[in-house]
Amino acid sequence: AQSYCRENHTDLATIESQEETEKLNISAGFTDAWIGLYYDEENWQWSNGDNVSYYNWTSSLNCTSVDSNGEWVDSDCHDNKHFMCYNETSERYILIEQLKTWYEAQQYCREHHTDLVSVKNEDENNKIKQKANGKPVWIGLFNNPWKWSDGGDNYTLQNWSEKQPDIHKGKDKCVVIQNKSNKLTLNDDPCSTAYPFFCYDGKEPCSVCNKTWEEAVEYCRSNHTDLVSIESEQELQRVYREANEASSSHVWLGLLQSCTFGFWYWVDGAQSCYDNWAPEPRCQSGCNQCGVMTARNGSKWTEKPCTERFNFICYNGKLIGFVF
Repeated sequence: AQSYCRENHTDLATIESQEETEKLNISAGFTDAWIGLYYDEENWQWSNGDNVSYYNWTSSLNCTSVDSNGEWVDSDCHDNKHFMCYNETSERYILIEQLKTWYEAQQYCREHHTDLVSVKNEDENNKIKQKANGKPVWIGLFNNPWKWSDGGDNYTLQNWSEKQPDIHKGKDKCVVIQNKSNKLTLNDDPCSTAYPFFCYDGKEPCSVCNKTWEEAVEYCRSNHTDLVSIESEQELQRVYREANEASSSHVWLGLLQSCTFGFWYWVDGAQSCYDNWAPEPRCQSGCNQCGVMTARNGSKWTEKPCTERFNFICYNGKLIGFVF
C-alpha cells in the first residue's frame, strides 16, 4: 500500500486530528484500511516522515490500520487490508479497496501516490474516518519504533483502542484504523495481514479549481487518468460523494456531445447505457455542450457550455480514487 501510494499519489495517509479522523470515513464496505503509521523498534512514525502528534489507538503490532470505529489498531504488517494513500499534488486521501499487507500497501502508495497516510491531528483523523466508512484500513504507522511510513514527524495524536498498542518483541506491527460505535480508533495488527488502505497526495488539492471542460480534461490526463466516467449507480454514488466537496454548483464529468450526430459519449472510451440525465439534454446552439453533475441537492446530470468554469473530478486507474 505504501509503495502504491508513493507511485500513484504522495504517501499513505496521515491523521493529525479528530476532525481528519471523522472525514476519513471508510465508505467501501470493508473492515480495515492501512494508514501511514508504523513502528520502527523505538517510536511510531508516519510513512511520509511527519512527527506523530495525534493518536487514536484501539493493540500493538508494527503497522497501523483503522478499525470500523475509526480507532487505530497496531497490526501485523503482513496482513492483507485495504489502505489509503495521499498525493503530494492534491493533499487528498485515496482509499485503496484492495486487500494488501502493510508492506504491499506502502509500496503501492509510493508507486501510485505519495505514501501511506499519516495522521497529524484530529481533523485528519476525522477525514480518514469519513472515507473509511466503518471498515479497518492500514495507515502509515509502523513499529520500528512507532513512526510514519512517509518519514514525517513523530506522531503526537494518539487514538488507540482500549489495551492498545500491545507491542510484542520480535513481531513487526503496523496500525489499522477501526470504527467502533462511530469512533475511529487504532489497533496494532501483524503487518502481514491483508487490509484495504489509505494513500495520500501531498500538495494542495484542486477542489477549488474552476476550469473549462477542455482545461479539465487536459489537467486530468496530465496528472491522473481522465475526467471521470460513470457506468453504474454505485459509481454515481461514489462520484457524488466527492462532488459534495466542490466549491462550484456543478462539476465537470467526462461527457461530451457530438456536434455531428448529437449523441453524448464518454471521452475516456467507456461504453455504458447507464445515465442519470435530468432533464433530457438538448443540443443547444453550436452544440458546444459538455456534461456536468450537480454538486449538491442530487446527482443529476445536465449540459453546460464547455467554456463555462466548474470544479471537476478526475480518476486514477479503475476508479481507485477521485480528485477535484
